[in-house]
Amino acid sequence: SLYSEDELRNTGQDYPIWVQERYLSLPDGVPESVYTLARDLTVTETNPYDRAIALENYLRKIPYTLDVDIGPRNQDIVEYFLFDLQKGYCDYYASAMVVMARAAGLPARYVIGYIGETYDEVNQVYVITADQAHSWTEVYFPGYGWIPFEPTGGRGAIDRLPEQPSVLP
Repeated sequence: SLYSEDELRNTGQDYPIWVQERYLSLPDGVPESVYTLARDLTVTETNPYDRAIALENYLRKIPYTLDVDIGPRNQDIVEYFLFDLQKGYCDYYASAMVVMARAAGLPARYVIGYIGETYDEVNQVYVITADQAHSWTEVYFPGYGWIPFEPTGGRGAIDRLPEQPSVLP
């Protein structure tokens, strides 16, 4: 679907019941520090889209690396990533954004797939290998559905149209 940033800013928060029940819930054990950070990052934003962008931008500043340890067994992994480890790979970023989005009242889900970056011109196919596995976050917007966000530092940002074009590409 084609949408603009302005359109997403104006969708409101009239979420269907099935979205509210499944994609706004968090487990009881989410640390207060994660809730506080999510609220601090989004408190000045006036709409769900700008709240999601604020979270995405914050996370994209955290350095990307595959060289991480698993952390302490008794600590929430999102809290560990945000406050102690402060580096990671896509799974850490996507998990953190989903938890913080939900803490900020945004319905969010964790998505796993592949990034097809290599195109084979001869066979007219994308070549996708296991090392292109990736995870990201999607946030629900009424009337538009699930919109992807790329919180992973070191990955290219998602290009969005500031306003709806008069002629479709």
